[in-house]
Amino acid sequence: MIPDNKFVRSLLQSAQRGNYTALEQLFKMNIGKVYAIVLRMTANKSFASRITIDTFIEAWKKLKIIREDSPFTGWLIAIAVYKTLDVLRNNKEEFAKKPDLTEIESKDSFENDIFRLPHLERLIFVLNKVEKYSVDEIADMILMKKDDVEFHLNLAVEKLHERYPLYKFDNSFQERISKLPIEIQPDKSVSDEIFNYIYEERIKIAEKEKSETPVKEAVEEKPVKEKKKKEPKEPKKKIKRPEVSIEINLGRIKKYIIISISILALAVVVYLWLNRAKGWSVKAVSGGVLIDNTSVISNGVLELNSSFITNDNSSAEIVIPSLGVIQVESNSSLLRTKKDNEIKLKKGKIIKKSDVNASESKLSIVTDIADYNEEISSNFELYADDETNELFVFKGTVNIIIKGFEAVVPENFACTVNKGKYAVPHNPNSDQQIINLIKEYSGPADPNMAVIVNLTQKSDALSLWHILQLSSEENRSIVIKKLNELVPPPDTVTGEGIQKLNREMLDQWLLKILSEI
Repeated sequence: MIPDNKFVRSLLQSAQRGNYTALEQLFKMNIGKVYAIVLRMTANKSFASRITIDTFIEAWKKLKIIREDSPFTGWLIAIAVYKTLDVLRNNKEEFAKKPDLTEIESKDSFENDIFRLPHLERLIFVLNKVEKYSVDEIADMILMKKDDVEFHLNLAVEKLHERYPLYKFDNSFQERISKLPIEIQPDKSVSDEIFNYIYEERIKIAEKEKSETPVKEAVEEKPVKEKKKKEPKEPKKKIKRPEVSIEINLGRIKKYIIISISILALAVVVYLWLNRAKGWSVKAVSGGVLIDNTSVISNGVLELNSSFITNDNSSAEIVIPSLGVIQVESNSSLLRTKKDNEIKLKKGKIIKKSDVNASESKLSIVTDIADYNEEISSNFELYADDETNELFVFKGTVNIIIKGFEAVVPENFACTVNKGKYAVPHNPNSDQQIINLIKEYSGPADPNMAVIVNLTQKSDALSLWHILQLSSEENRSIVIKKLNELVPPPDTVTGEGIQKLNREMLDQWLLKILSEI
């Protein structure tokens, strides 16, 4: 377990001494990490929220007993794991049900497939592969035989390998697991409940201590009063009681102010959320369009979870606030999903044009074949049918995720994605023979690997960078040698690191390639 850095340790020590600000910062730094782990183990949003709340309340109560050599985050996670196991034992029937992915669905398809694993396989997989608990430790935790734990773990791994055959090679499976988001932020109500509970308990403790203080003073002062009844300073001592009362009232006033501010902040969040969910405006450029099977001749609104269809003689524009315009060509069908700025393109062609004042919003497009995620302010066109997707990027970058592999398509590059195959971008200006071979590339066992390597020119280096990651271990050195001739890697990149598909080194080489082609 990685030890705490000096900043975290300083916050912890301040929190242990009663510094509420330090406690709040320390907890906020870790709430997303704890929630992510619990959500993966339970695949249930409501249980994950409740366990996260209970974990941090328990941590607050036991904050002063944490050992100096115990990493704070690891300590928190250990509490969360054991609380999750308690909940699982008491709710076996609930966890045996298929998880509702509409509540917890991630943009990471690999994570979604972890959520889909049967609850026992998922729990063991997350504890072992993600949280690094040994099989022996897991067996002790869940009161199961070691052989049974290994059996369920192997089942989980096999199912994910079937879904992502590429991850069977080398260390790519564990590397893919390491790319899962470290944090998943829960609803704001989770942190609110944690901090409200702690604040109220602190108020109770303070009031109890103050209510006991006058009694103690009275006992101590009694002998003094008997000896010095006529001293002029005696009446001044009686003023102490109102001062205590005033402090208590100020504490309550502070509490009400904080609650009022929280309510106001919540109202602002709700307003922004509702504003986010407002409909996208639709303008029919030619002919009429259908929104939820209702004809729209000129202007309309596309709400969440609404369908949109153009026919032979129609086209339209969909305006997305702070993002841009989607031009929908004829004979196209799409769905605005329940997620922020996401559509599902069922068939047809769209052209996305960025707003010059675009914010940090990004458009995501889902098809039956792949997922497309743009970088900020990208312009591109995408065609989709049941067997093929065709992408061309005019400006910016679009990332394609298919079968667990992420392809990077930069400006002036195209990518054809055929059903059942991988996404490898190509330069439209390259020789048609190499373009055709890249379009049909089928993965590590592709019979045309040697031909592709021989035909590639410098303008095809980006394609070769992708194929490098999709080649078998025995062919990888051949691809590396050719790519090295076309665009030598930076000095920080080693042959051994690339052979092992080190993610950081691959990305460094990618940046060099993009700067030279």
